[in-house]
Amino acid sequence: MESSVAHTADQERQRRSRTSPWPRYDEAALGFRDYWYPAMASYKLRRRPIALRILGEKLLFIRHQGRCFAIEDRCAHRGMPLSIGRCEFPGTNTITCRYHGWTYDVGNGVCVAALTDGPDSPVVGKAKIKTYPTEERKGLIWVFIGDGAPPALEEDLPEELLRPDAVLGVRVTLRAGNWRLAAENGLDPSHAAYLHRNSWLTLFRKFPAAKTNVAPQIVDQWVGYTQTAPLMEADYPGLGVWPNGEWWKRPRKGSPTKTQLRLPGYLRVNPFPASGIVHFEWYVPVDERHHRYFQFSVKWTSGFKALQFRLAYWFWWRWLAHVQFNGQDARMVKFMDPFYAEEDGWKREKLYRPDVGLTAWRKHCHEHARAVQKIAGASDEPRAEIF
Repeated sequence: MESSVAHTADQERQRRSRTSPWPRYDEAALGFRDYWYPAMASYKLRRRPIALRILGEKLLFIRHQGRCFAIEDRCAHRGMPLSIGRCEFPGTNTITCRYHGWTYDVGNGVCVAALTDGPDSPVVGKAKIKTYPTEERKGLIWVFIGDGAPPALEEDLPEELLRPDAVLGVRVTLRAGNWRLAAENGLDPSHAAYLHRNSWLTLFRKFPAAKTNVAPQIVDQWVGYTQTAPLMEADYPGLGVWPNGEWWKRPRKGSPTKTQLRLPGYLRVNPFPASGIVHFEWYVPVDERHHRYFQFSVKWTSGFKALQFRLAYWFWWRWLAHVQFNGQDARMVKFMDPFYAEEDGWKREKLYRPDVGLTAWRKHCHEHARAVQKIAGASDEPRAEIF
């Protein structure tokens, strides 16, 4: 008994002392900086400002004269959320803190007035809050989380998504679980054959028992995988044949689905959920235990066929693919998160052969991510300043 306990303790020490081959990925609980991220649908932002947390940072989105602005949701004075502030001077590009009346230009973040200190306040022009570059494309607001001048939005988005004839069906949800778990679930080559085999979308589709000879593949910054012909049915020693009793299911016809993942964390599945439709999904970190999940069904068409696709999306594909099918993934990520967040899962996990795509993704992030987002509190800024 004592020998067994000592052996277990030794294994635990070895596990904890193990050096990760991708430390930058391990540190990226809040994602990667210096990238553009989707924030919300453009129609959501109207007269009332909207506060969002992205990569752990608190942002406030404001629309003024048709243009979208994003600022830090924190007054430079005492840290009061500007999202509970007001527009004290209608017609100006400003917002005023509810506590002491510090007023900011939302375009450059500069304090233009401290109402309770008078018109000659020395705070004016000196105090400043952070601003974030924004752009609106394809009915979405995109925000750059990073330092310095942002790259062109086109550098961080798939080219085909920005085509003029790209018609999008979009669903946005807040989901439990770290963004890395969601991204790895999306790329995972083997989970669909078991988790999704009885979803409504694939009720009559015959899934393979196993995928064989899975190998990682990286093409034009996209991390994916290749495989040989899958095993549709297999005899498991001592257990029997699996799957069985699925006489009503038929193998999928057409070209195989291609799944690829790209920095800072978005997936492309082609085709899905049907031929001629491509699925994209973004995993935008909110905090260390939640992510905002953007799903896009995209078809390249125009005119009456574009209208047909929009109707088909809202009355069919949205519910089958984005709600029920991908809802199964959401539950798995939620259940998996405590193991990684609370039980040292990043070191305790035991991967198997089909996970080579996931390890290739982790290695790619470690080597090529622009910057890792710091955990809140790690700052070089002075703690206090008096004007």
